[in-house]
Amino acid sequence: MKKIKFVNLLIATGLSVPTMICAQSHNYWARSFNEESSLLSGAVVGGGSGPTSIYYNPANISEVKASSLSVNASLFSFDFINRKNALGEGVNLNASEANVEPRFLSYMIKGKKHPDWSFEIAYLNNENLKVEMTESVDKNIDILSQTPGMERYFAIYRYNDNFRDDWICLGGSVKLNDRFFIGLGIYIIVKSLNYSNAIDIEAYSTNDSVGSQYYPNSLAVYQDYQYLKFNDYRLNGKLGITYKTETFSIGMTFNSPSVGGIYSDGKREIHKESQINIYDPETGEPVPSYTIIDFKEMSDMDVSFKTPFSIAAGFTYQLADGKRTFFTSAEYFSGLDPYRMVEAEESDNIASGSGFNDLIYTEWLTFVSGARPVFNVAVGYSWTLKKDLLLMAGFRTDFNYYKNLDLGEFTEYNKVENLNLDLYYITCGLSWNVLGQDIITGLQYTVGRSKDQKQIANLSDPVEYSPLENLPLQGDRSNNMISLFNAISIYFGASFNFDGEGK
Repeated sequence: MKKIKFVNLLIATGLSVPTMICAQSHNYWARSFNEESSLLSGAVVGGGSGPTSIYYNPANISEVKASSLSVNASLFSFDFINRKNALGEGVNLNASEANVEPRFLSYMIKGKKHPDWSFEIAYLNNENLKVEMTESVDKNIDILSQTPGMERYFAIYRYNDNFRDDWICLGGSVKLNDRFFIGLGIYIIVKSLNYSNAIDIEAYSTNDSVGSQYYPNSLAVYQDYQYLKFNDYRLNGKLGITYKTETFSIGMTFNSPSVGGIYSDGKREIHKESQINIYDPETGEPVPSYTIIDFKEMSDMDVSFKTPFSIAAGFTYQLADGKRTFFTSAEYFSGLDPYRMVEAEESDNIASGSGFNDLIYTEWLTFVSGARPVFNVAVGYSWTLKKDLLLMAGFRTDFNYYKNLDLGEFTEYNKVENLNLDLYYITCGLSWNVLGQDIITGLQYTVGRSKDQKQIANLSDPVEYSPLENLPLQGDRSNNMISLFNAISIYFGASFNFDGEGK
């Protein structure tokens, strides 16, 4: 969680706070724009993306036949998260969320005087995560070595996260000849994060005295609280190329790394950690009591939320009957070397308590991030069942770029972690053309699972102090956590074509 240098190794303030369990997903293909592209699982880099061409491949904006307004809303999305043994054996963390929110708005322009040129303005929500989890443990155990008898042990873990990734898009494409198309997109990306993460543990005797003996250290406390909020504005661009024939098309896109340092606002950060009256049962010596707390906001914080370079390719093939089409796409995302995502200079005198004379701490408010290279694939299928009725289905992978990432020298810094799951998506839906307008409905099922993960905390079998992990009022953590994610999304979309013809 932090980089702390010790002159006196006895001062073990590197006590572990639970990591973030589901902040931003750390998955690049989490998007669902509720258009034909969504029901084809995004396998549309080579063609067939409709209004979402501005995201998948700007060269395919030329596919538009007439100026049109597209409004696509994910009517319902139900997410279910279960982390078995997350806080100890049999102490699980669960969450279920229902979201109702628009995802995509687009206006495509087909010029009549210049039919080879097409333009698009769009807003899209690339990712929207809302997670809240709370769990507690309350029991009577003998945990305090300096107090005889049983104590009440009460621990509570609280987590709240809201992450959004919004894009404002401007793009255009030009038809070079009957085969080749080229397009360019420019994007303002807003990454918004608002989360808090805390663990509070108390152990105390209900009586301060036993017989004639008085025990002043009958209350032991450990607390760790983090709060981080910001909006980070960035720029990036995409260059798209498409080659088309009567039966197939091939497309490629080159997505630049994001350019930061443009603007950030809403910045605020708090980090507090404290422990009181903790003893090492093996030595009988007290572990230093302390409080470290700092707060920064606005101009005192620097935020840089990087995204990597990527290259995507897609292939679309239409069968001879003209009713069935296969789609496939793949995208490679380069890695990001570990970097400081959030930085703030610590205030003076942020620590108090015993044993701090020889302690030097830095990077108390620094958060780091990074990314492994990942490679995702998607396949899709469309079938014209009858005139004006189209069936669409697809499958895609979404590998986690943060899973097993080696942060190197930044390992002990603050970091925003999550489920770290590889996700898989299955989609299916229908498109109707009614009175020249396109109506689209469908479903998406998302699943992810990982086992043998390290527990966030061990509250089921706590000890007063664990020298192995420098953890007070917690037990040693095991690698027996199982994370499960399931989601069902119900989509509805409509495209209004100004000339009365469907796409």
